[in-house]
Amino acid sequence: MKITSINGKESDEFNLELNTEPKLKQAVFDYFRVHAARNPKLKSIAFSRAENSDLLLHTGAPIDSVDSKGLACLIEDLLSESESFVARECASTKPAASRQHDHKSAIIEAAAKKLGVPVK
Repeated sequence: MKITSINGKESDEFNLELNTEPKLKQAVFDYFRVHAARNPKLKSIAFSRAENSDLLLHTGAPIDSVDSKGLACLIEDLLSESESFVARECASTKPAASRQHDHKSAIIEAAAKKLGVPVK
């Protein structure tokens, strides 16, 4: 995941709204926020997610006073790691969801057969 730009209209001296590609999904943000809080370089920065899926960075101090060396790369790396984790989690839950759906379908089909009615 890449930071593509800063939304200047929504940013100020204490807050930056970062545009990302692809757009930041809530599940990815949730994982990112937990791990950013554990990172020594990021733990003093609060993060939130805008309604338009942008990443908000809140410093609590003027942005120009924050040690920003390597910050963009660090955030991008953690966002990419978060995106990969969420993708793996989704992939691992799909087979279980499919089995549940198959089981549910079998029960419904059996009930329809007993009742002598079709399933629509």
